[in-house]
Amino acid sequence: MEGFFSKYKEMLLFMLVYWFFCFIMVFHDGSFLYLMLSWNVLLAMLPLIFIKNSEKSLMQGKLGYSVLWMIPWLLFFPNSVYMITDFIHISNDKFMWIVEVEKYSLDSGVVYSTDIMIWAKLLIISIGFIFALLVGLESFYIFERNLKEVTSKGISFTGVVLVSLLSGIGVYIGRFLRFNSWDILFNPIQLIKEIVISIDSFSIQFVTIFTIFIIGCYILYRIFRQIISS
Repeated sequence: MEGFFSKYKEMLLFMLVYWFFCFIMVFHDGSFLYLMLSWNVLLAMLPLIFIKNSEKSLMQGKLGYSVLWMIPWLLFFPNSVYMITDFIHISNDKFMWIVEVEKYSLDSGVVYSTDIMIWAKLLIISIGFIFALLVGLESFYIFERNLKEVTSKGISFTGVVLVSLLSGIGVYIGRFLRFNSWDILFNPIQLIKEIVISIDSFSIQFVTIFTIFIIGCYILYRIFRQIISS
């Protein structure tokens, strides 16, 4: 873990700063939302810890331990994408509205809110999502790299697609069925029942677009990584 903290100390520091601002928001309006955002950011950080342990075990020639570390990584990875759904919490906030104006007036009639707290909420959610997504994509990159070490390029690509699909399912389960990552271990029967009951056209479409979204974000992340390293 010492090597992890040394390499990713800036990320950890950023997370602590994010928590600080979330707690300020909690004290300002007493909303539980900001505690939830802090928790979600922590959950998004866990996959990076798990996959780095998996990589360390692989480098030591302990393939079995490496695979074992990949299991919690897979369970918690959807949390890094899940935070985009937290934008639903601004749905009741009014950022702009239209007022009547004189005919042929140059004024469009658009009025923007001057309530700084709803703009601050938007920014807090946005920063949390960007951080969670980047941390998750970093762990995804390490996962693919590890997979290439022991398999082939084709299998690693298949693994990326499969993980994206499972993560799309995970986001659906988390947002709509309200289960957590650890419920697959501690409450699997109820989880499976709820999944089977909830299968319909919407759930399939939701999982599909999130699978595409995750793959698209990962491709973009890899492109930026290649540009920076070249």
